Amino acid sequence: MTAHSKITREHLGRDAIAYIRQSGAHQVRHNQESRRRQYALVERAKSLGWPARSIKTVDDDQGRTATCATHRHGFKKLMAEVGAGQVGIILALEASRLARSNADWHRLVEICVVTNTLLADETAIYDPRDPNDRLLLGVKGTISEAELFTLRQRLHEGRWNKARRGELTRPLPVGYVRREDGQVIKAPDRQVQARLEYVFELFGRLRVARQVLVRLAEEKLKMPTKVWGGARHGEVIWKAPDHNALIRILHNPTYAGAYVFGQWESDPFDRSPTNGRASVHLRPVEQWPVCIQDAYPAYISWEQFLANQQQLHDNWYRGDRQGAPRKGLALLQGIVFCGRCGARMSVRHYSTKEKRAPAYGCFHAYQQYGGKGCQYFSARGVDEAITELFLDAVSPAKAPIALQALEELETDHREAAAQWEVDLRQAEYEVALARRRYEAADPENRLVAGQLEATWEQAMREMNKRQREYQAFLRRQDTPLSARDRRLVQELSADLAKVWHAQTTSMEERKTLLRFLVKRVHLDGVTETGKIRIEVEWHTGAHSSLLIDRPEMGGWAPRTPKAVEGRIRELLGDHDYEAIAEILNQEGFRNTKGLPFNRYSVGYVVRTRGWGRKGSNGSAAEATR
Repeated sequence: MTAHSKITREHLGRDAIAYIRQSGAHQVRHNQESRRRQYALVERAKSLGWPARSIKTVDDDQGRTATCATHRHGFKKLMAEVGAGQVGIILALEASRLARSNADWHRLVEICVVTNTLLADETAIYDPRDPNDRLLLGVKGTISEAELFTLRQRLHEGRWNKARRGELTRPLPVGYVRREDGQVIKAPDRQVQARLEYVFELFGRLRVARQVLVRLAEEKLKMPTKVWGGARHGEVIWKAPDHNALIRILHNPTYAGAYVFGQWESDPFDRSPTNGRASVHLRPVEQWPVCIQDAYPAYISWEQFLANQQQLHDNWYRGDRQGAPRKGLALLQGIVFCGRCGARMSVRHYSTKEKRAPAYGCFHAYQQYGGKGCQYFSARGVDEAITELFLDAVSPAKAPIALQALEELETDHREAAAQWEVDLRQAEYEVALARRRYEAADPENRLVAGQLEATWEQAMREMNKRQREYQAFLRRQDTPLSARDRRLVQELSADLAKVWHAQTTSMEERKTLLRFLVKRVHLDGVTETGKIRIEVEWHTGAHSSLLIDRPEMGGWAPRTPKAVEGRIRELLGDHDYEAIAEILNQEGFRNTKGLPFNRYSVGYVVRTRGWGRKGSNGSAAEATR
């Protein structure tokens, strides 16, 4: 006799499976009572008549949600065994343990109908083939799914309602602390405040995050950062500056005094292949659902934050964005477009005698559609024409640009020195604190006193190191300009062309100056034969048009002077190649590479001009035959 009328010998001849699952890692660690109740289902299977050897537990899905069965390997194994007819009964604490999705639940019930498998919980046994039990199982699956939806909706609305009031507690970035009464204030550490203000001030002038990173690295200034997790959670430590930490600071609206919630939105159609979670994407600033300004004390204004976001967006070289100015020789990098198809032109390089020279090319159709490139030509002539047009446009201003740049450089030096002084004061405080702790210790307790003494010595070594680095920093700085130097700079600033063409002016600086006025440049070197049409779009809305000669293919290649060719032709009848080379060298001639002539370079000139036969051994007779 069986313990229940629905259980037959056929069921007892198969396995009994106890399915055990808890939704999250927190529940697995802390909800021990639920765990014990689920493992107690093994004893229930024994009480129903299954021998211990036929009872299995499937607990592979601990810490996984039941919303979807895609990433629950234990549930997949259970379905496979049920489909193979190896399972007589499935035991679970409740329907929600097996599935929170009606699709997964009804699929399991349908398979149990085909294989004659029972379902059981703590209180009852259900036969999916019985109409009443089938109806009850359907109701339980619907209730399980509705219960999850209700709980989520309630928690979701509660969170958003609290966030709209700005009361939902969120982690604060470095530079802020929360008092016991819940009020957020700036970190009381003046060193942290000064370093963050310095970072924002540097980005406001340099306009490129990497340039800020390089400046901090050159000045050997560290960045404050918070420890997340572990025993030191929330503690501020100082680390060498890195790009990711800098970008997080520049993108964080908290530093502009704003309380923001809902910056990220999930995409249900883009899920991780490993855990099934939906990917998240950053919303534009104007679409943030909750944005309460003046909620915190600010390091920068909200307008400055928006300007920084736009600058970071423009610095990213993608789509129609210009990208940050770079060191390359192509003056129009990032702002040049094809005058035929409208796509952005890329910068390529070709080899010349001196170096790899830049060229502008449109390969949009080639890369996207497998077609042919629109156009491709040297950048030299175009850049020279744009430079002349730009200098003509700014020449009436006569602004003392160079002097202003030098004044900004001196300001940079003063601000960096102030940051160093803050660091040194902090290092001196650490030494004094270590000394007081050592002196307050019991001298008889040598273990504690020895450790405190070592800490004191380490603080002193760190302070001495920072002092040496500070002195090296001061030695690297340029001396201030004298009155005479400033007069020379003012004379030079009156002529922007001299500043532009000066060897000390980098390509990054030229590109930055150009972009203040020029928005876009469109090039068309195909429509008019032998010409390049240049259309310049200024930020003021005005347009300028130029037409320049297109350089011929190989026009950059060095050529032998006519005087040398004539002299070789005169000597060719009576001398061989070696003798001609010796005479040319004595007369002061050099080949196109600036090197003395030899029999090979003379022979190359003779053969390429058609004066001799290819393969000639260099004799006059062979050359004139």
